Amino acid sequence: MNQVGHLRIDEQRFREDFACLCRDGATPEDGLNRPALSDAHLTARQTFRDMILERGFDLRQDGAGNLSALHCPSSDLQPTLLLGSHLDSVPHGGRYDGTLGVASAFEVAQVLREVSPDTPVEVIDFTDEEGTWVSLLGSRAMSGQLTPKDLERPRGNLDAFHRALQRSGLTIDGILSSTRHSKEFLGYLEVHIEQGTRLECHQTDIGIVTGMVGIHMYLVTFHGEANHAGTTPMNERHDAALGASEFCLKVHQTVKSDFPDCMATVGQMDFSPGAFNIIAGKVTAFMEIRSEDSEQAKDLENALREQAEIVARTYWLNLDFDHLESVIPQKMDARIARSIESSCHRLELSYQTLPSLAGHDAQSMALLCPSGLIFIPSSGGFSHSSREYTPWEACINGANVLLHSAIQFMDSVIMKNRHATELNRSS
Repeated sequence: MNQVGHLRIDEQRFREDFACLCRDGATPEDGLNRPALSDAHLTARQTFRDMILERGFDLRQDGAGNLSALHCPSSDLQPTLLLGSHLDSVPHGGRYDGTLGVASAFEVAQVLREVSPDTPVEVIDFTDEEGTWVSLLGSRAMSGQLTPKDLERPRGNLDAFHRALQRSGLTIDGILSSTRHSKEFLGYLEVHIEQGTRLECHQTDIGIVTGMVGIHMYLVTFHGEANHAGTTPMNERHDAALGASEFCLKVHQTVKSDFPDCMATVGQMDFSPGAFNIIAGKVTAFMEIRSEDSEQAKDLENALREQAEIVARTYWLNLDFDHLESVIPQKMDARIARSIESSCHRLELSYQTLPSLAGHDAQSMALLCPSGLIFIPSSGGFSHSSREYTPWEACINGANVLLHSAIQFMDSVIMKNRHATELNRSS
């Protein structure tokens, strides 16, 4: 496959497939609303399932719900090139986050099947990348990183999680038994929008991702005393809302002043009893920390835990500071990165190397096989929003880079294997 400098994706087919995959769960604001295992998400997966069969690929779904299109030209067990992303979205999110990666992978697989029919290729739609229930659920399950404990504390209500699994035909045992072996894969490649402004600000076509930050999630709960909002004096209150609110400010201040290379966010607070005329007896803050450095993330966790304890004492509250789960930071494969760089040269596209500040399925897959992630620009940096947008020319660029990166990576694997065989013969 080394004489393919002229090769490009089929732009019309690519655009039509992307539009088809954006149909289910579309919102009036031109975004997507299909959280993992929702009706809209399951309908989108059925659309993709129909596309897989119509195009003559084999269909596979594992115990975690990961949905794959397979081109296996031989009955012999050969390692497969894996391409993909996810079709689920955050609530009222955008069209490009994940869905573009699936459409790009599916298009590239169709081209590879035409030009190199002996190459085994798999396109995968991972389950719950966005973490509606468990972050990176499908790819963590496939790479053997999920434990029963991870599934006992989903981000949503546990009963609701079990109902969603039942509606989707999935089980806890099925999820935990969906691990695959590294020998099954040559590598994994993914195209994704940047979800930031670095490429756009530098007017760069392609981002070659060097690695991804670790993401650490916590429940910080302040326990006070629910009481009448009108008859309880202000100086006698045990108001959990005061503690949670001040803690939220302390998170922002601590990161800005002492941990400038980290990110920390309180994205949700739940108030109980949750009535306007009752002092909050309990407030739970959902917090995450992001950092490329695991030690720095631990230091930040300790600093925020100390701040939470101070706040709790100040307002006569009790405190629970619980770690939910962590996704460890991960480096991308250097050989795949070189293939992406070479592809950019071949396609005359500008590029830069950069870390990903968001988590992606490539982060999980890097523990299973060589993995690479290609970024394309996000207009204005908007993501997880209906304002999410990437010009179509940039989408085409990303798919073509994925195509040529896949080809060059496979060529490098073939050359490496050939060299190893020759060394064995000579010895």
